[in-house]
Amino acid sequence: MTKRVVFKLVGAFLTLGGLAAFLVLQGLDAADKWSSVLSLFFTVAGFALTLVGLLNRGTAQSADQAVTGGSVHQVRNVTGDVVITAGGGGTGHPPTAAPVEGQGGGTQSAHGTRTAGDLHQIDGVGGSVRIQPPASPAP
Repeated sequence: MTKRVVFKLVGAFLTLGGLAAFLVLQGLDAADKWSSVLSLFFTVAGFALTLVGLLNRGTAQSADQAVTGGSVHQVRNVTGDVVITAGGGGTGHPPTAAPVEGQGGGTQSAHGTRTAGDLHQIDGVGGSVRIQPPASPAP
């Protein structure tokens, strides 16, 4: 565990312990009233955080920090057909990072992705999607 996680856990434990001690010192009747008021505020805060999470939720596709032995193909909001010729792995190229911006709202990302072959992220295609194998070399 990192120091930040430990500090957060200790802080949460101390906060809950302090709240429990406060309510115990108040007595049963006053603690019941305090808990009713506190639950109102926690409910309102939880509702607000839920709305913020729903409204700010992007339509992103992400392959961030992925390690793959394939290519990266990200497609978003295409009105026609999509044909991807897959390039097989093992081409002798070192893995590379391949972030790709999306279109039409939201993003598709592969930040920090190490890949030497295929990784497909496809969304919002109005036609058909065909992923075909690489052309074999002529003998």
